[in-house]
Amino acid sequence: MTTREELHALIDRVPDDDIDAVVQSLRPFIERTSRPARPAFIGMGHSGHSDTSARADEILRETGFGE
Repeated sequence: MTTREELHALIDRVPDDDIDAVVQSLRPFIERTSRPARPAFIGMGHSGHSDTSARADEILRETGFGE
């Protein structure tokens, strides 16, 4: 018996009163495979400028930071 077959056999033996708990326990394993490979926040600070760190003082002055 393969692991998948064993899982199906176990599911068939779960009492009806416990089905919701089993589903809630398994759902994170299923959803994990559909997530994007990278977190959504990656690239959110992309300004299109390659000299941002060199211009940091100028950018801060423009925004009024520290006044």
